[in-house]
Amino acid sequence: MSDSLPKSKSTLPSRTILSLLLEIAAYAAPRGNKQMRYRIIGAFTCLVLAKSSNIITPLLYGGAVDYVNGDAGFSALVLWYILGAYALSRLGQQIFSEGKEYLFSRVAQRAVRGAAMTAFRHLHLLSMRFHLDRQTGGLTRAIERGAKGMEFIMTSAAFEVVPLLVEVVLVSILLWAMFGWPYAVITFATVAIYALFTVKVTEWRMKFRRQMNKADEQAATKAVDSLINYETVKYFNAEEHEAKRFDVSMRQYEDAAVLSRTSLAAVNIGQGAVIALGLVLIMGIAGHDIQAGKLSVGDFVAVNTYLLQLYLPLNFLGWVYREIRQSLIDLERMFGLLDEHPDVQDKQGAESLRLQEAQIEFKDVHFAYKDRAILKGVSFTVPAGKKVAIVGPSGAGKSTISRLLFRFYDPQKGSIEIDGQNVQDVQQASVRAAIGVVPQDSVMFNASIGYNINYGRAEASQAEIEEAAKLASIDSFIKQLAEGYDALVGERGLKLSGGEKQRVAIARAILKKPSIFLFDEATSALDSQTEKQIQSALNEVSESRTTLIIAHRLSTIVDCDEILVMREGQIAERGTHADLIAIKGLYAAMWARQASGFDIERGQTALYEAAIQQ
Repeated sequence: MSDSLPKSKSTLPSRTILSLLLEIAAYAAPRGNKQMRYRIIGAFTCLVLAKSSNIITPLLYGGAVDYVNGDAGFSALVLWYILGAYALSRLGQQIFSEGKEYLFSRVAQRAVRGAAMTAFRHLHLLSMRFHLDRQTGGLTRAIERGAKGMEFIMTSAAFEVVPLLVEVVLVSILLWAMFGWPYAVITFATVAIYALFTVKVTEWRMKFRRQMNKADEQAATKAVDSLINYETVKYFNAEEHEAKRFDVSMRQYEDAAVLSRTSLAAVNIGQGAVIALGLVLIMGIAGHDIQAGKLSVGDFVAVNTYLLQLYLPLNFLGWVYREIRQSLIDLERMFGLLDEHPDVQDKQGAESLRLQEAQIEFKDVHFAYKDRAILKGVSFTVPAGKKVAIVGPSGAGKSTISRLLFRFYDPQKGSIEIDGQNVQDVQQASVRAAIGVVPQDSVMFNASIGYNINYGRAEASQAEIEEAAKLASIDSFIKQLAEGYDALVGERGLKLSGGEKQRVAIARAILKKPSIFLFDEATSALDSQTEKQIQSALNEVSESRTTLIIAHRLSTIVDCDEILVMREGQIAERGTHADLIAIKGLYAAMWARQASGFDIERGQTALYEAAIQQ
């Protein structure tokens, strides 16, 4: 079996750094949100005050050194004043820095929340084709990393990198004005060379981080896919195979991580050499100026303090730049999802579906998935309040009809109408709100049974939930559970049997109280006894409602108003059960094949009922 993953065929344009920063700014200060803008202004004000305090501190410290080192002695009271000013400047720096963090933290977290929510909502808006071609683990990891990247850029980079650059300029100006141009030039040149070296080498190292990201997404995708299909893995004793597939991606991640960490040594050594050279030159010049009487000891201390204040954060700057660059890549990946456009979209100005009788009509519908034709000119009508069933062999196009009705896809030709309104001309949400569906594969959320039933209509009361459970013949099972409706169903409903999951799905559809029912082999996972109970319930809740049934068991559709027999994407036969049996065609052959099974089931059911009576 191959370990390769489907490759994205997206040709979406990559974003520039400026465009990414502008998108971040749009989330940080959205239009109309004055509170966030006031917080940004307040945070920037605190930043300026903090840096101003930071620049004053070395001057006060150097002044105190010169004062106590004077030949004429010094006044303790004056010294206390100088030291008090020094302490206040350091305290002010801390207070304003914390104020900046306090004001900006809400801005950053609100922006992260907004971007993640936008990406999450957009993924739900994308069409079925997109989700069939992508891997859930990789998508969730992309959003997770993108959100963390935005948080880092806003909380660390915006108030670390920019303030440091501002401080470099201010200190260089101050050193020039107080001590001479060599100090300013060497300081500025050291910082510039350091930054340039860091940027160039980090850009070279980014290829290793991209490899890490790719391997990380592959590992996450394989892990999620494997765990979701836990039962299948067990059925085929494939634990070791899954472990090997996962290890392939983890080995790729390991190799890329080692290369990334090893190359970091070159960065650190180069950065250390630049800083060391700058310090030697500055302190050497300062020593000569002291010897010549141009600088005092306090000046020497002030210069040294300024250098320490600048150079120590430079080590941090190297790490910040690497993380900023990576965060931008992660953001580009997340925002790139927003560039994906759904195949199925509401038309401009589309109105809600106006339900009257809920009649469904397919008119010459053609549909192909990629190069494979599925439906070839299908036309039929489900009159208001009637039941129409669709049967046929696997691959005939039965389930595609339900997906087209739900607008998971749009047909390439023809139209689908509800009460004379083309579903492509009205809002998708209004179409889906009118239909209650019970799919063949009923997947549950990893939550309580009550939550899964309540998903059909969030505002429903507990009494309504319990009534729906009764109609679906699941209430007696729920009452036997210690936690009742609060019992958890597990990942994808693994704690429930196939029949129990199907009954929960039926209860969910019943609770929705739709105008149209769509049963896609709704009783396929049930035993014959439970099927009879639920079939009776389905007949009751769908009475006088438009109902489309996709069925495998022909015994469940004999009372339908019309039965459509599909073959190779076309309607081969149509009519009532009696009509189709009479013409002795495809439907009659299918009925004959299942008839012996029906007899066996009837016999087993009779024995079962007799055992219960005894």
